[in-house]
Amino acid sequence: MKLPVFKCLDDILKAMPAYNAQDGYHAMYSSIFSGITTNPQLMMIPVDDHLVHRGDGVFEAFQMLDGRVHLFDAHLNRLERSAKAIELDLRHSQDEIKDICQQLIDNCGLRNALFRLYASRGPGGFTPNPYDSIGPQMYIVVSSLHQPNESLYERGVKVGFSKVAVKSGGLAKVKTCNYISNVQMTKEAIDNGYDFVINITDDGYLGEGATENMVFLTQENDLIFSSFDHTLRGTTLLRLQELSGELVNLGLIREMKESKQKTAQLMDAKEAFMIGTSLNALPISEVAGKPVGDGKPGKVAIAARNLLLQDQKVGGHRLI
Repeated sequence: MKLPVFKCLDDILKAMPAYNAQDGYHAMYSSIFSGITTNPQLMMIPVDDHLVHRGDGVFEAFQMLDGRVHLFDAHLNRLERSAKAIELDLRHSQDEIKDICQQLIDNCGLRNALFRLYASRGPGGFTPNPYDSIGPQMYIVVSSLHQPNESLYERGVKVGFSKVAVKSGGLAKVKTCNYISNVQMTKEAIDNGYDFVINITDDGYLGEGATENMVFLTQENDLIFSSFDHTLRGTTLLRLQELSGELVNLGLIREMKESKQKTAQLMDAKEAFMIGTSLNALPISEVAGKPVGDGKPGKVAIAARNLLLQDQKVGGHRLI
């Protein structure tokens, strides 16, 4: 089979097939050409970018609901912490990133969207040497916002325990683009008929989901989330902790706190839920084949979701 040789970008674009997912890609900023494209076929990253061949970069995902970006500052603060942890200079300041996001929305006209921001070491060489790069780059993609089906909130999700090892050392605390273990966890969940899996440390302490934190309500009405010694500091999780005084006032919990807990504590929980940027608070009905509480979404999970939904409506950074 003789392959064609392309020397012109237009010819490549004509030959390049589109795929269904691209229907939801609305705009992308790339520092490579310092501009915005609304053509999904042009939403590309150089093959020699260290982000591509080494996973050498950090990222954030944040959602916009009805024109407001929820927890924008919290996400950008975590981006800066992650970049600092791997000694990566961010190409843009927070104010510049917000301005780019504003222009992205101006060019695609969405009111509800998901932003994916990738900060990379940049292109240059295929070695692990970070100094081969021409310099740090940033890519921001705006896509359609897809949230879990409402039926999942009504019945709850099934969760299992993962055999994939918890990330070691500082990598557990940094949102890097090396997500192979997260991919393995997602595959593991699908292959075993679960909606999510939760990893466990070598000494038996509960971790997190592939891209989600997890919380549970003890018999003493304490709302527990796993230690940040071996999990990522979830922005939505921490926002719920800030709002948790309302759950206390409603008499639903005694307090919400970080704690090292083993699987037995989760199995004995009154209720539990996954929590994340696009999930909000998603009830867990079953863990490893055993019902959580009465096997139905609990009052705390429902109240937590409502708190976060209200927070999204009245807070955040307005782009529209």
